Amino acid sequence: MSEQAYPDALQPQYRMHWYTIERVLGQGGFGITYLARDTNLDQLVAIKEYLPVEVATRRPDATVRSRSDGQRERYRWGLDRFIQEARTLARFDHPNIVRVHSVFEFNGTAYMVMRFEEGDNLAALLERRGTLPERDLLRILLPILDGLELMHNAGFIHRDIKPDNIHIRADGSPVLLDFGSARHALGKAHTLTILVAPGYAPFEQYHSSSENQGPWTDIYGLGATCYRAIAGIPPMDAIARSKGILGSTREVLVPARNVGSGRYSAQLLAAIDHALEFAEKNRPQSVAEWRRELLGEASAAPAVQDKAAAAAPQRAEPSAAPPVAPPSAPAVVPPQSAMRAHGAPPMAEAPMARSGWSGVRAPIAWAIAGATAGAIAIAVFALIPTPRGIETEQKLAESKQQLEAERKRLEEERKRDEEKRRHDELVRKRFEEQQKQEEAKRLREEQARLEEQRKLDEARKRLEEQQLKLARSSKPPTTPATKPTPQPVIATRPPPPVIPVEPEPSEAPPVVALAKPRPTPQAEQLARGEGALARRDYAGALELLTPLAKDGNTRAQVRLAEMYASGQGVRQNTIQSYIWYSLAARGGNTSAAAGRDRMAARLQPAEIAQADKVVDSMRGR
Repeated sequence: MSEQAYPDALQPQYRMHWYTIERVLGQGGFGITYLARDTNLDQLVAIKEYLPVEVATRRPDATVRSRSDGQRERYRWGLDRFIQEARTLARFDHPNIVRVHSVFEFNGTAYMVMRFEEGDNLAALLERRGTLPERDLLRILLPILDGLELMHNAGFIHRDIKPDNIHIRADGSPVLLDFGSARHALGKAHTLTILVAPGYAPFEQYHSSSENQGPWTDIYGLGATCYRAIAGIPPMDAIARSKGILGSTREVLVPARNVGSGRYSAQLLAAIDHALEFAEKNRPQSVAEWRRELLGEASAAPAVQDKAAAAAPQRAEPSAAPPVAPPSAPAVVPPQSAMRAHGAPPMAEAPMARSGWSGVRAPIAWAIAGATAGAIAIAVFALIPTPRGIETEQKLAESKQQLEAERKRLEEERKRDEEKRRHDELVRKRFEEQQKQEEAKRLREEQARLEEQRKLDEARKRLEEQQLKLARSSKPPTTPATKPTPQPVIATRPPPPVIPVEPEPSEAPPVVALAKPRPTPQAEQLARGEGALARRDYAGALELLTPLAKDGNTRAQVRLAEMYASGQGVRQNTIQSYIWYSLAARGGNTSAAAGRDRMAARLQPAEIAQADKVVDSMRGR
């Protein structure tokens, strides 16, 4: 998987204690799971990092911090729960629950070390095969129930059961993964916003409170997973189902007994439908109860009722005699939703009759007639308004209001998130534009400086040439030495006095030789460093500029600050850029103050205070 797919993940070969990260296995709302190597034991492990994307983010130095000071308490609370739950889960030693080896704090967050299981997850298996036969499905489901029951007995619920979190080992045995979302079922609710898997999460999990969550919540996830295995698609999302339950539209979930009829046993389909009941109180309340339904070990009373309901025909064949009903009771059977609304127990739907009443023995016929009459009497009684029915209708109305309020709240949150996303995008674009402008300005200044340096070099070269010409022209001609010839002495009159004549001013002043200024070693090193930077030789520039910056050269300090701010040749580091800008500003470079303030806007107050201490120590050195 490419690094762009997981921008918040640690890089491969990153080391934590004796663990080395190899690659990312997956990312969820609460953290990132890595494949790592334990160099102590020389074996592969899975490490889950606590990184709730809602309240935390990765810093350039690989640490994890809360997104704001206001979210710091929520982040720390979740971190403490993550560590506590890892320690509790480490006590579980079950072959169908992933084994937790250790937990430790690092990078401002925590890491849960788990056994790495070879194989493939159930989601990938279903993606390839579409559906599973009943025998294969039970071979996966029943061991998972054993491990989940152990978890429930310890007071924990998984809350994220779906095909992606059920792993199939190479030997075919299943193991339940990803306990990073597990939460204790007891105590006051104080959780982060719940991140759910649509189709596999019940309606009560869409609320931030966990008071209504329990084993029945995980049973819903298992029922949805089984539904996916028999139907080829996951069940309808609980929010969409709620509209049908509350009457704004019809129920959109096709029951498992209709989807898998003829391909799966009736007891398996009935158990799946029972697990997918919308209201939590209508589902099995424990794993043991649901296991009995899956294996056909339910109590005798429901079995008799099911047999009676199965024998009652929904549509009689032409040759079948109509069932006898009491004259005073209307032959009307109310729908299941109406019976639930008035507090009556639900009736099992009768399958389509395939034969008439002819040939049926008398005892069975009387039993069916009695069961039918009893069902009609219950239905008539359920249609009579009762105080309990009125109270149920009131609760249903309140539920509608709560659902509408929840829908509005979610819509407002969506709008706020969208507005925040647009704002962040605008800020990012402005920052990039500012960076481009500053980079263009820096390049223009660098070009102007190089052009000025070129002109100075040309002027110095011309001056040297003129000095050389002048030196050549002022040298006297060399002639061979000769003896002076004696001249005859001739008597003459004394010469007239010489009158000094003022010399006429020459048109051109004499050329004065200027001494060539010798650049200092620091200036030469700075020029070479800036030249390397212009050639994009960032390693050479860093090697030349760093000693000068440490010696107090403000220009070299500004160049290093720019490199760390833009990530040219070095890893982008806002704190290091702030330190170099601050040193240059304190050294008298006025343009560095603006860069220092720009970097300070990206740092937390604690980081600025720590960086200022570094600046003070370097200035005092």
